[in-house]
Amino acid sequence: MGNKFGFHSGVVNCKNIKIGTSSNPSVGSTAIYNTSASTSGSSSVEPLYFKSVMTGAGGVGGRARFHLYTNVALGGWSNALKAYTEYGASGNTTGLGSAFCAEIALSAGTTAGTYAPLESELVLGSGAQTGTATSFLYMAVSGADKTTMDDNGFLFELSGVTAGAGDLYDTSATAGTGDATLKVRINGETKYLLIADDAS
Repeated sequence: MGNKFGFHSGVVNCKNIKIGTSSNPSVGSTAIYNTSASTSGSSSVEPLYFKSVMTGAGGVGGRARFHLYTNVALGGWSNALKAYTEYGASGNTTGLGSAFCAEIALSAGTTAGTYAPLESELVLGSGAQTGTATSFLYMAVSGADKTTMDDNGFLFELSGVTAGAGDLYDTSATAGTGDATLKVRINGETKYLLIADDAS
């Protein structure tokens, strides 16, 4: 059965695959190039779309998988998946711009289970080492004007919450010397991070 690219079901053996117009991909790689002139502020341009529908109760996964494997010492970086957004000299986003968006939609059926838009998981097999510095989250600022982030940036932004006693964001908290708290879970127990209105 064919598809819009003219491929048929089965195994296709080739050195590389190129879709669109740009430089040729390296041997053994797949490159897809897309240019869109859309001016719609409501319909997202999606050059590549995968949809997985699971109909078997109790099934797991349902994902696209990017698996990087190496058994040699690599160089300065290695990634299983990289999301990269670049703004040119005149480019910007009037709303929220991001390199990677993780979104999950809960429903009336999500009465059990644990849900999070982003899961950060480290797996250490027998004898595994943690290198120079291993963490669940690594954040770095770079570029010629990176001090602009030092002067004006934030570590994170939490929006959409309403302050209330005992809530995720609690401005009535009096514990310690903080002006408010953020509620988190550590080893299944509820804990509170103290936050203040000023740096002093």
